This record gives sequence, C-alpha cells and structure tokens, in this order.
Amino acid sequence: MSPFLRRHLALIILGALFIFISVLSLLSAGYYGGADNITHYFISRYSFRYPHLFLNAWGRPLYTILSSPFAQGGLPGLKLFNILLGLGSAWFTYRIAKMLEIRPAWLALVLVCFTPLYFVMLPTALTEILFSFVLVLAVYLFIRGSFVAAAITISFIPFARTEGFIMLPLFMLALLYSRQYKAIPFLATGVVVLSLLGCFYYKDLFWVFTQFPYPVTYHHPIYNKTGSLWHFLEIRDYILGLPLELLFLAGIGAMVRDAFCKKKAARRNLSLLFMLALVPFLIYLAFHAVLFWKAMGGSMGIERVLAAVLPLAALVALRGYQWLEEIFVWNRYVRAFFLVIVITAILSTPFRIYVFPFPLSPEEATIKKAVEWFKTSSLQNRLFYYSDNNVPYYMGVDPYQASPALCHLLVTCKSLDTIPAGSVMIWDAHFGANESKIPIDSLLGNSRQQLINYFRPDEPWVTFGGHNYECYITKTLIPGQTADNYAIRDSLQEILDTTGCYQTLLTKTFELAGDAWDQSYLSSEIVHRGKFSFIMDGRTEFSQGVNQPVSGLKRKGQKPEILASVYVYLPEKAIGVQTRLIISFEHKNQSYSYTAVDINQLYLRTNRWCRVSLTAFLPKFKSPDDVLKVYLWNPGKQKFYMDDLQVRMIAHNHDLSFSK
Repeated sequence: MSPFLRRHLALIILGALFIFISVLSLLSAGYYGGADNITHYFISRYSFRYPHLFLNAWGRPLYTILSSPFAQGGLPGLKLFNILLGLGSAWFTYRIAKMLEIRPAWLALVLVCFTPLYFVMLPTALTEILFSFVLVLAVYLFIRGSFVAAAITISFIPFARTEGFIMLPLFMLALLYSRQYKAIPFLATGVVVLSLLGCFYYKDLFWVFTQFPYPVTYHHPIYNKTGSLWHFLEIRDYILGLPLELLFLAGIGAMVRDAFCKKKAARRNLSLLFMLALVPFLIYLAFHAVLFWKAMGGSMGIERVLAAVLPLAALVALRGYQWLEEIFVWNRYVRAFFLVIVITAILSTPFRIYVFPFPLSPEEATIKKAVEWFKTSSLQNRLFYYSDNNVPYYMGVDPYQASPALCHLLVTCKSLDTIPAGSVMIWDAHFGANESKIPIDSLLGNSRQQLINYFRPDEPWVTFGGHNYECYITKTLIPGQTADNYAIRDSLQEILDTTGCYQTLLTKTFELAGDAWDQSYLSSEIVHRGKFSFIMDGRTEFSQGVNQPVSGLKRKGQKPEILASVYVYLPEKAIGVQTRLIISFEHKNQSYSYTAVDINQLYLRTNRWCRVSLTAFLPKFKSPDDVLKVYLWNPGKQKFYMDDLQVRMIAHNHDLSFSK
C-alpha cells in the first residue's frame, strides 16, 4: 500500500461510504421505521414556522434543533442529515480505535456502517443515529482527555432520545473512576440549558420531566403488551448479523484475556473499552429488554432502538477481529485472506436481511395510493381528517396550519361527531384503530359518514393490533342523509378482488340446476342476489365448493393466490361454534397447506348479508395429483345462509416486502 493511500485510507473509505449510501437513499422509495419518519420530518420541517416545535418532547429537542435546516430540503434532506451523523459516528469510532490501539482501525468504518440495523437506519429521519453520534463523540472526547467537553456532550443525549438519561450515571461513574471530579457537575448542562429554554414556553421549569412523552409509572394505554425478556437476543440477526455477532463475542473474549495482561497500557485500554463501550451497550440492551418484558414506557420491542448503541458494539467487535487475527493468522497472505473473508461477510449481511433499494412498506404503499386517488378526485380541496401522518405528507400540506386549517389529525372516536359536513376522512387500520381509537365498526356504523373508497395492500398485511391493514375514505354527510357503508364496502372489496384475476375455478350463485343437492337446500326468502341462497344447517357439515387436481391450476405472476369469497347471512350470533371457510392443498388425502377463517370470529353483523373472503398462496406441489379443496366446514351444524360463492386465481406482479 502506498504511503498516500495508507495516510488517507480512512477518508477514502468514508467518502466511498457517503456516495454509496446517499445513492441508495435516493433510489429507495421507502424508509425503515414507518410513519415515525414522517412525524419527525414534520416537526423539523415546520419548526421555524412554529418555534414551539423545537421543544416538542416527542420530537426530541436536540434532534429537531440540529436537523431543522436539513428538513427544509424535504425528507431527502433529513435522510442526508442522518447519513452524515452515521458516518460521523463511524469516524469517531475509528478515532477511538486508533487511540485504544485496536487494529486495523479503518475497519471500524466498515463494521459500524454495515452493521445490518445501523445500515438500514442511516437513510431515515429517526433519532437513534443522532443518539449514537452524541454517545460516540462523548466517548472519543473522554478517551482523548477532554473530560469537561465529554461531560457537556453526553449531557445533551437525553434530548436525542429520552433513554439517554441512563447514560449520565454511567459517565459519572467513569469520571469518578478516572478521578475527574471537576467534570461531574457539567453532566447537568443539557438538562439545565433545555429546562431554561423550555420554561418560557411551558411555564414550567421542570418541563423536561413533566412533559416526558412516555409513561414510566404506568402502562401505555395502547402499547402495553408484555414480551419476552430475551426478545432482542432472539432477533439479534436483524440487529448485529451473524458475522458481527461472532466478532463481538470474540471481543469479549479478548477483553477477558487483556484483564490478565501484564502490560499497563493494555490494561488501561481494556478498562476504557469495558467502561465506555461494552458496559453502556449491555446496560442499554438490558434496559430495553426489561421495558418490553414489563410493558413499560410504551415499549413495543422494536429492534431499531438498539441502533443507538451499535457503534459501541462494532468497537468491541473490532477488538475481537484483532484478537482472532493474532491467534489464527501466522503470515501476511493468510491475514489478507482472513480480512477479505470478514469484510465480504460484513458487507453482504445487510443485503441478505433487508431489501435494497428500500421499498415502501405495504401500509405506506396503500396509504399513498389512497392519497393519490384523493388528490385527483372532485373532493381534493375539501377539509380532510386523517389518522396516518403519511396523508398530509403525500398531500403536501402543512398539518399544523390553523387559519385556515387544511386538515386535522383524528384524536379520538368522539371526533366523528364534530367533523363538519362535506369533510373527508382518511382512516387506516394501523393508526386509526390504535392511535385514534376509532374501530372500523365505529366508522362504518356512524350515520354521518359515507364510504366513498376503499384501499388495501395487494397482499394481506397484518398490522398492529392483529387486523388486516385497510384504508377507508369517507365523506361526512349533511343531516338527513344516510348510507349503508357495509354494503358499499362489500361492493368495493368485490371490485378489488377481480383485479388480477386470471382464472375462475368456481362460481356458485345457486340459481342454476346443480348448484344445490336439491331444492330443500335453497331459500327464496333470504337472498343476497337472484332468487335463491343456500341453507347451511344440521344437514350440511360441508358445503359445496372446489375439489380439483392442482394440475389444472395456472401459475401467473410472482405470487399467485387462491381467492375464495362468499356472502353469508347469520340469523343470530353463535357462541362457542366454529364455522370455517377453508382453502386446503392435499396430497394423498393429507393436507400440507391449510388456510382457514372462522366466520364467527369476524364480528359479522346478524340479519344482514356480509361478505367473507380468504386468500392463500399456491404452495410448492408435491405431485400433479394433489388436490385443491375450497369449502365451508360447519361441524357445529350452525344454521346460516350463503350465496355467491366464488373461487378464483389472482396474481400480483410486484413484491411489497421490505425484509427478506
């Protein structure tokens, strides 16, 4: 390696990383982390227009203050801000490695940036990257001997992310251990400065604590489900990836060995690495594990929170690489080969876990499609209400504008009673049902709302709360007008189901001879369409349906599916009874792919026709003689009526998945 390249290798790598990640960001339609990106963007983008947003506790004041100039360039500008911060974190990790004599120090740049979770979070508008930058900068200043500067820097970390408060006592212990007592009071700098700035707006000197955005002493009203204490370890492949995980464990082994080293410099470096990298990483990991385990602080067990400390893990992993190189490599050629193997594994891991360029998630793609329709409709200039911040983002409007207001965020179910006539509502099954606390039945059953359009992902997507993701657009009616929203929804869903249909396997309208075993199974009194419906009762455990060899099924598109739909009429609710619509693939009378839905678990309204649908991907067939079966199974001999049973093949020609 030439002297010039040796001197500037780190900068060359950093420049290459900046170009590569920036291009990847521009090519990505989506972003990791969901709608929180958009909320942070709005807060940063409009903070100059509405200065109180600089002190918004949820938005994290330090993040808003530093990112707001970049946000004026739109979401790409905010993503650029995070990329620069992430590369800054990698740079200071490299400088720390040099000071601690961990070689090759330049490898820290690769380890940090290509840690899978950190890599996917670089082009986002989320706060974890800023947290990591502040943390690594403070560690760098501490090791360099700038203890007061380190204390001041780390004092602002709670305003990058609120869990930064747990880092303050760790740094205090480090300062005590290093006998830097004069620097300890400076750990309060951030709290003092932000408290004084915010007290003029909040009229409360202690607003930093009273405006804390997450519950600590009680459970969050929405995000309150407990999880496994080992959750983050169970998903570690998405966080560290196997190559970095092995190096991290090797780093811990190297630190144990260094504890018995006779060299004073080695023991000093060990104490700094242990105190400022390994312990903060493990404490932070344990803290979030306990939060999720006990359902505290609104924790949902989202892995992205750990990105905040991943540069520290990468530093420990670099020490592991150095140790392995010392143990297993005995000449420069083998050493070079080992380095190539490690770098190849590290670089490829994020691309094996996630899809790049990063696409829109199924939820984001659906809400974007809904907004695009709204923008071209005759209602586009109406006041609109929304539950997902992506709606005003795609509409290109200021969500904070009050006079005149262009839109309003749905806050509670009571909002439905205050929406003025003529307004439009865009409700989604994620934020509408959870954050806004408006169940779909409350929306569709509201006499003031008329459903005007309906959207869903091309492939079924289960959102938070266990419901299939959907988006509804309604119009608020004037007094005296009414609409049957359930019937409108069924019609819209039926229209959507025909999209992508390329093969019809069965249509049973029960109007033709042979549609029923005999006339006694037909009803002319309760009918969905036509003259007859089919009676399911004590005589019918299994309905008519599809029973055909899979050799007659045509494969088309990337993910062909079987779609079964039927209208059912329940005279009364059935308690403790299972009645299922089933799609089954069988080999020698043994099912190897089974998909079912219990119609009594769908909260269908009684004494009216309701549409039930079910989809299943075509599996890999075991034999051309395998059989596809689609039917309703009525083991409890429940009495109800069915009509318009259809089974079709549908295909989608694009893939909305964003992780492999």
